[in-house]
Amino acid sequence: MEPENKTGQQKEISFGKLSFQALPEMWTFQILVSVALAIPGAILIWLINWVAGAGGNAVTTANIKTFILSWRFPVIILLGIVLVVVYTVLELFAQIYLTNYILTGQRAKFKDCIGNGMRDVRKFMNPAGAGIILFIFIAVPLCGVGFSLSLSRSFYIPNFIMEVVLKNPIFTAAYAAVILLFIRIAFRSLFVLHAVLVDGMSPSEGKKYSAGIVKDNMRGFLKSMIFSLLAILVIILAANIFLHKIPGWILGGLGEGMPKNYRIDFFSVMENGGSFSSLDIQVMLYRIGAVFAVLVEKYLFSVVVLLCGAYFMLNFNRYYLEYSKKGRRLWPERPGKSRYIWKVVLIIMVFVLFGLISVGLGLNYELFFTREEPVGIVAHRAGGTMASENSLEGLEKAIEHGCYASEIDVQRTKDGYYIINHDNDFKRLTGVAKTPEEMTMDEIKELRITDTTGNGQLLPVVTFEEMLDVIKGKEKLFVELKGATADERMVDDVVRIIREHDCVEDTSLISLNYEIIDYAETNYPEFETGTLFFASLGNVANLNCDLLIMEEEAASDAKIRDVLSAGKQVFVWTVNTQEGMYKFLDSDIDGVITDEIGLAEDVQALLDERTDLQVLEDKLKIE
Repeated sequence: MEPENKTGQQKEISFGKLSFQALPEMWTFQILVSVALAIPGAILIWLINWVAGAGGNAVTTANIKTFILSWRFPVIILLGIVLVVVYTVLELFAQIYLTNYILTGQRAKFKDCIGNGMRDVRKFMNPAGAGIILFIFIAVPLCGVGFSLSLSRSFYIPNFIMEVVLKNPIFTAAYAAVILLFIRIAFRSLFVLHAVLVDGMSPSEGKKYSAGIVKDNMRGFLKSMIFSLLAILVIILAANIFLHKIPGWILGGLGEGMPKNYRIDFFSVMENGGSFSSLDIQVMLYRIGAVFAVLVEKYLFSVVVLLCGAYFMLNFNRYYLEYSKKGRRLWPERPGKSRYIWKVVLIIMVFVLFGLISVGLGLNYELFFTREEPVGIVAHRAGGTMASENSLEGLEKAIEHGCYASEIDVQRTKDGYYIINHDNDFKRLTGVAKTPEEMTMDEIKELRITDTTGNGQLLPVVTFEEMLDVIKGKEKLFVELKGATADERMVDDVVRIIREHDCVEDTSLISLNYEIIDYAETNYPEFETGTLFFASLGNVANLNCDLLIMEEEAASDAKIRDVLSAGKQVFVWTVNTQEGMYKFLDSDIDGVITDEIGLAEDVQALLDERTDLQVLEDKLKIE
């Protein structure tokens, strides 16, 4: 029974009190959603990856043409639609029903929220409804306005495409216009799901109704939302201070003077019946305590963030109910629940689990948190920004800095020679809008490249043979088979040239075109080969090559683990930011391809100087 006042009517309270009462309920709901998503989500994702690999290889942007023409394409599209529907129902529809029940005083049962959400899927089986779901899935993550799905929250435009867009004023303007259009549509559609689910409108009616509500209440809504976001920001900052900063200062003080990168040969001591030194014991105890503190800190912080998200959703739905003005009775007091024993037991179990994990990780710190060799640095386009792109000077700079390798771009001329050029034509570098295959070697030798570092120097176009002469015995060379002339003939010719220069061990053949890499690996197994891609489905380790070279946003932990477990190498391209460097130079991959060699060296120095506590903070992430 709901509490009643003396007149027998349902008692109303302030929204603040109601939201405080409802937070435990919403937190429990979030846990149930996570559990409910885990099984069907994992099964569907496994099926998608299984179908993607049913042809013997994973599907990537390097071999997508053959995939589109196969039976796997429509099957994966169908499975993908089902996956999106499952996430939409559990993460959006069910949560809207939950908050509506809470705000209107109805009993909020998890099964009812899910059931209603599944029932209402049919309302979106039309062009307008499908457009709304597609917008939520793709456009919202790009423009940052509106509710999104965790499934697509990391949806992105690859960095190498964005670099092209941002360098061209026309492309930049067009991109900005599209994002602004997305923001406008998203803002006008903020309440469309509520109109469809709560008030039974069609998607088309819901879009119009939402636009009207937003227009009529723009000022008050923005003011309230900004206030709510600021309050959440203050809470998260406070949580960061009390859960991270202060414990970090305490642990940092306790670990002051502790040796960096200290290695304890735990198994050797145990096998030989020896004893640990006092320093060994001190370091082990500190590491166990630090792991426990970091796990607890990150877990509690994730709880705070999730509760803030639940509060924001409740507050947001409050405005729809107020603005829609349908005479609903709001903010009823909710009965308290007195059974907390299972919650206390659950909390104790979590902390016991953290304790066991801490002992295991703390005693095996070297195994889980260190690596013998640093991640290799590969200079993009010969020497990155240290010299003009694809130049001999760039190679020399990369060798001077001790880079693991340099990456270059090979294309074929009209008369069958091989030169180094990244773009499809020479316009950007020389002002001549002709492709290599349209010009002879003699014509290309007449061209002069304007040094890309900005010093004004004019440079000749470099040949492939000149590059090999520089790197032989000094540095690895990633030879990207590039452009319209990247075919089997190029593979044969490049292999012949490399053999003539005795550089087989010094080179790797790579390409965005998987077919020619498959050809190279099959016909020239003594050569190291690699496939470049920026999106994939399935286990990419099944591709017939030695190196898997992933665009940085596509390089997930799961894909990296799959490749390394198969005994193949992982490289990530093109990593040019400090954040990206910090992430990948601290990972298990074999190398990063970058333009910013100096930045990579600086970040590596920072990583080498970290204390045990800083290493644990970086490694033990609870997403």
